[in-house]
Amino acid sequence: MHPKHSSMVIPKLEELSLSNIDDIATISDGQFPTDLFHHIKVFEVNNSNFPFCLVQKFHNLENLKFSNCDFKSLVSCEGDVAEKPDAGILSRIRKLKLNSCKNLTYIWKKDSELGHILANLETLEVVCCDDLINFGPSSASFRNLTTLEVGRCNEMKNLGTPSVVQSLVQLTKMTIQHCDRMTEVVATDGDENEITFSKLKYLELYHLQSLASFCPGNHTFKFPSLEDLIVSNCYSLKVFSQGVLSTPKLERVKESCYGDKGRWAGDLNTTIQQLYTEKVGCYGLFRLKFSDAFPELMEI
Repeated sequence: MHPKHSSMVIPKLEELSLSNIDDIATISDGQFPTDLFHHIKVFEVNNSNFPFCLVQKFHNLENLKFSNCDFKSLVSCEGDVAEKPDAGILSRIRKLKLNSCKNLTYIWKKDSELGHILANLETLEVVCCDDLINFGPSSASFRNLTTLEVGRCNEMKNLGTPSVVQSLVQLTKMTIQHCDRMTEVVATDGDENEITFSKLKYLELYHLQSLASFCPGNHTFKFPSLEDLIVSNCYSLKVFSQGVLSTPKLERVKESCYGDKGRWAGDLNTTIQQLYTEKVGCYGLFRLKFSDAFPELMEI
């Protein structure tokens, strides 16, 4: 589309997806009217080296998606574009999705453009980002995050330290799936802190084959609002947490969100222990055939 006629054809464009480097260069060079992008609420960049500061053109952006992007090039801004994006514009973004992005080792790090987004972000979805280690250093803040979904991030061993997790004061839903190397959700830092997920109602841990505990340290964990806990295919999980646990509203642990009534053995740690003690001998077994040559096995 010719830039001269674009404002007449799409005067109130609300969603935009870019995957072509030439299209990105055209927008960056200012060939389109500056007010053309003011109505855009959803913006997706797919498979491109994108100058991050170009986001400042989208004054009402609420939903930002990066798919198949290389963050090593993504964060650099060159040419006539401002060196740093407008922090005020970035802080309006409420939902961020990172899908199959390379060279993204931390969600937050010092002087990162993503850091401007996190302060007011409400939903964060991270999928198939194999270079991701964790959320970042202790100064990272996710204080307005309500929904967190992490899946298939195979290098991630935990979300971060207790000081990072303590900033999740508004979190109501957390789902972690298919992270093969995750050994704990919260790393320990040596101190025996009290950590409260005051608003967390839904927690799902699914197919985390290396997960040994929610946290290996002696921290006190309080989940005053937790009502739904799904733990499925986490066969290395021996105990939920080593420290003191408080889950006053939790009445069962389910293995599925589809019709599973769940189980409860008086407290969360005992329930987790019973859940996988009964199944440890069958982990990884897909097909089993008995023969008449072993009547004892047939009887069992």
